[in-house]
Amino acid sequence: MSSYAEAVKTQFKSAKTTILVLIFTVARIVYGLAWLKSGIGKAGTWLSDGKLNSAGKINTLVTNIAGEKVTSFDPLYLNKLFGWIAQHIFLSMPAFTDFLVVTFEILVGVLMILGFRVFWGALIAIFMNIQFIAAGSFNNFGYIWTNIILMNFAKYAEVIGIDGYLKARKGKSLT
Repeated sequence: MSSYAEAVKTQFKSAKTTILVLIFTVARIVYGLAWLKSGIGKAGTWLSDGKLNSAGKINTLVTNIAGEKVTSFDPLYLNKLFGWIAQHIFLSMPAFTDFLVVTFEILVGVLMILGFRVFWGALIAIFMNIQFIAAGSFNNFGYIWTNIILMNFAKYAEVIGIDGYLKARKGKSLT
């Protein structure tokens, strides 16, 4: 543990690094708490009410990205492909999809709070946020920008966290 503390002290000799580490540590914890709260909130209702809550969102997503009235430029048919996957795979198992949404929201929250694999947590989060937007939830733009910023500055966000500790134990630089 003392080698980790010494590694953090070494990083904090630079004012720029100190400011970035502190800002992104606080940001990832606050962000992680929001994801954890959302996942736990859904676990209390989505998994217990038996209503298969994701089915309606998936239907809306398919309509919004690949419905008959969509006339967007899609030369590789990616929207149609994703719409087909959503309709034929995820709609065929809505209870499992509900479980996946809750599980991944809690997973993103825990990864962010602990400072473990922040880049990968933000990547999962950005994928989920894009799906929420495609399903008609337009309050996720702030989350998408937060994900992009965390992905770019993950090395600073992880200094005070599990990844920083593991890097220090291996003798690697924290940033």
